[in-house]
Amino acid sequence: MSDSSAVGISVLIPTFNYGRFLRECLGSVFTQTVTNFEIIVIDDGSTDETSEILCSLSDPRVKVLKTPHGGIASARNRALREASGEFIAFLDADDRWRPGKLEKQLSVLRSEPSVAAVFSDFVRFTEEGPLANAFSFYRGLPSIETRPSADGRGRVILGDAFSELISLDVWPVGLQAMLFRRSAMSGLEFPLNLPICEDVYFSLRLYGRTQVAYIPEILTEVRRHGGNSHEPDVEMLEWQAKALLLLEKDEESLSHKRAVRARIGRHYAGIGHQYFWEGQPLLSGQSYLKSLGYPKSRVNALVHLLALPYSFVVKFTQAREQEKSTTAAQHSSVHTTTGK
Repeated sequence: MSDSSAVGISVLIPTFNYGRFLRECLGSVFTQTVTNFEIIVIDDGSTDETSEILCSLSDPRVKVLKTPHGGIASARNRALREASGEFIAFLDADDRWRPGKLEKQLSVLRSEPSVAAVFSDFVRFTEEGPLANAFSFYRGLPSIETRPSADGRGRVILGDAFSELISLDVWPVGLQAMLFRRSAMSGLEFPLNLPICEDVYFSLRLYGRTQVAYIPEILTEVRRHGGNSHEPDVEMLEWQAKALLLLEKDEESLSHKRAVRARIGRHYAGIGHQYFWEGQPLLSGQSYLKSLGYPKSRVNALVHLLALPYSFVVKFTQAREQEKSTTAAQHSSVHTTTGK
């Protein structure tokens, strides 16, 4: 479908040494069924073949800006300042869109004037093939009250989308799978003091400004490889906590601040649990103490703090017994093999 109306979508693509993926990424934009867009590529100080690939492009819709390496937040902020479209879409240079992604999300936004953000399902993939889809982790999403969008392609969240979405165990904050109205982004930037999880802050902050819709269809493919961070390890959880703390500081709505504080308390409890299973009692206790500072998490945090010494004794005893059992089995195997 060719769209000749003044759609004005700005597609913002930051890239740092992802030349090996860039043609595939751009190709997924060029093959969209909506064609009235601009592509702003921020080459964030790449030293690989990125520059040569970008110089070979002849499509007049592509604008390339080369900047000193400043990180993903800085690159996205620069792209936002250059954008002229009515709608904004982000795409990382190692990811790709499925055909129809922009058309379907644009249809929802155009049919729902009060909605300024729409996200969709996406699938992770490696060179070996597809992995789990994102919506399989948003387990609380089906329980949020919604209605069909006017165009019939999506679901519009009723009530306070911010409080509903931030309460989920996994947040739908993948920028590659979203489309926004630029008018809702006024004054909003990616925080430069968050080298990762800047998308958590940005997406949740934007959800606090508008009605939100989603499309329960996989429209984006997110590549997993050695050069990007994605594992939900304890370091990632700590950065998410920093994003939430910044969100609490900057959010103006009192009801939203309460929702953030409730989520921070749960989040620190989760970090404490993670540290516990990594065998780090001091860090586990510190995280539960932080959780204790948030009203809705106090009982849970206190129970875990009181149980922490006993739990580690049990865990240590079980580990020693397992070690003894393994050693005995190895000795038995050696004796059997040697015939002694």
